[in-house]
Amino acid sequence: MRKIQYYKSMGCLKKKIFILFFSIAAFAFADENTIELSLEDAVKSALKNNVSVKQSEISLDAKKRESDYSWNSISPSISGTGRYSKNIPSSSSDDKASLSAGISLSATLSPSVYTSAKNAELSYSQQQLSYQNDLRSVELDVRKNYYSLLYKIEEISLKEKSLETSKNQYESNLAKYKRGTLSRLDVLSAQVSYQNDQLELKSLNAEMENSIASFKRLVGLPQETKLSLSGSFENILNLKNISIEGMELNSFSVESLQKQIDSAKNSLLASRFTAYGPSLSASYSYNYSSIDGGSNWDDNGTLSLQASIPLDGFLPWSNSSLNVQSKKDSVKSLELELEDAKVSLEVNISTLMNKINQCLENISLRKNSIELAQTTYEMTLESYSHGTKDLLSLQTASDNLLSAKVNLISEAYNLICAVLDLENAAGIPFGTLEN
Repeated sequence: MRKIQYYKSMGCLKKKIFILFFSIAAFAFADENTIELSLEDAVKSALKNNVSVKQSEISLDAKKRESDYSWNSISPSISGTGRYSKNIPSSSSDDKASLSAGISLSATLSPSVYTSAKNAELSYSQQQLSYQNDLRSVELDVRKNYYSLLYKIEEISLKEKSLETSKNQYESNLAKYKRGTLSRLDVLSAQVSYQNDQLELKSLNAEMENSIASFKRLVGLPQETKLSLSGSFENILNLKNISIEGMELNSFSVESLQKQIDSAKNSLLASRFTAYGPSLSASYSYNYSSIDGGSNWDDNGTLSLQASIPLDGFLPWSNSSLNVQSKKDSVKSLELELEDAKVSLEVNISTLMNKINQCLENISLRKNSIELAQTTYEMTLESYSHGTKDLLSLQTASDNLLSAKVNLISEAYNLICAVLDLENAAGIPFGTLEN
């Protein structure tokens, strides 16, 4: 009997050891899949793994390849020929096979060679600017989404505290009701408040899961990866003043229009070359042939040079002349757009600065509101405990305190989004104004 008990105890011990080992392994595996992600780490991951960034890199490489080989229009055209012929059946014994081989080279030189190469260079430059803008757009999205997640985390944390408070209040009221010192109506009201907080917390958690999934896709992380964000709103809440005075502005819209103007001017030059520019062409062919089956060979070469000057451009009603005028109009139109873009940039920066200053003032007021709401809640709770305040007053004070805390975090989120938009509009490196 003792042996049987011993074996049973050993079996239980092995089972416990197995469960403990499995739990430790599962915990270790979970830790391996959990990543503590800072804001800068999230940006680096997105710039490396984001799909749109990779697509932009492909486009940039293609434009660079076109720019590197834009001179290929002056590369000579080379062709080789070979010919063999013989009458079958032969009409006589003197009927010989005919053999020939030849090579020819031709090249054309025109002013459009320059504008074609220049256009490829400008196109590559525009793609470089577009690539940098794509990187900034992705970084802007990452930073805004990161702070959005931090805001949701704070909101969930505050709601959890509110839920704990409403739970304690419900349990306290239930105990008082059982002792006969509180009405059933107060118990039911506390229970409804407690259940509403539970539902709101579940809804916030569901939104958080969806936001995290989208964020993982944005930064290029596997969906099964568990994230832990290491940031906070502490630095944002302590900001006192924001200014871009003395900083060099690099607006994408302004730079893009400037490059479009350069491209339009090059296109105008190309149309002028087409209308007025001369072109030169040269060709050389060499032929080696025999008409007696290869016994005797003849060779000869031919060199040809040609120059042409178009005259249509001198006729004001010709398509060439009208095309030149159309290109001039395009340049003027883009120059007007550039001036408007500069004015629009000034207005946009001024608007964002006003929004930032308003957020800074609001944050100061929100902090005072939290202090007042906290004091009001504590006083109401004390009065409720002594029976001089009803449950509705206590719930209202609790809701006001939670709302004040959520509003402060919301204002901090609005501030950082406005700062990021200002940095993006002015072409300032992200994070400059936060520091």
